[in-house]
Amino acid sequence: MKILFFGMLTEDIGNDEVEIEFSEDTESLKEILLNRYPALKNRQFMIAVNKQKVNSNIALNINDEIALIPPFAGG
Repeated sequence: MKILFFGMLTEDIGNDEVEIEFSEDTESLKEILLNRYPALKNRQFMIAVNKQKVNSNIALNINDEIALIPPFAGG
């Protein structure tokens, strides 16, 4: 699966995109990412699947577009 990172998260992992093994749902995906990139444990972020913010655990498909997005503020 391709995972896209935005904002300060790219600095934490050193890249704006990574490939990982398939994950069946967003909770297991988050666990994999936190184990692989410990710096993410100190960050707040939301997961977006196919450009839609995810607020709960959902099933994933192999072709889903996954993005980790840090909080942002406007002004």
